[in-house]
Amino acid sequence: MATGKLWELARLPDMPSAPTLRQFVRDRPDFPVLQRGRKGLEYLFDLDDAAAFVRVHWRDSRTARSGISPAQRERSQTQASPASQQLTLHLEHEA
Repeated sequence: MATGKLWELARLPDMPSAPTLRQFVRDRPDFPVLQRGRKGLEYLFDLDDAAAFVRVHWRDSRTARSGISPAQRERSQTQASPASQQLTLHLEHEA
């Protein structure tokens, strides 16, 4: 069991940033924490358990907060809004 701090967990592959992880840990009471952080005391994790938990639950948590499924998010990013299309046409017309 390799133990580590929040910043060490954030440096592992496919992990969100340290501030994002801190909020994620606060939001999830079931997050596997060896020691909860507070002023003057750092979080302490079993890095393998914590990384596995994040990899399983991170995407689900983002979807639940936004109310948008990953498929809907992808569709909205690939489709241009009518306003941006109109702006593009307008700029092309002026050129």
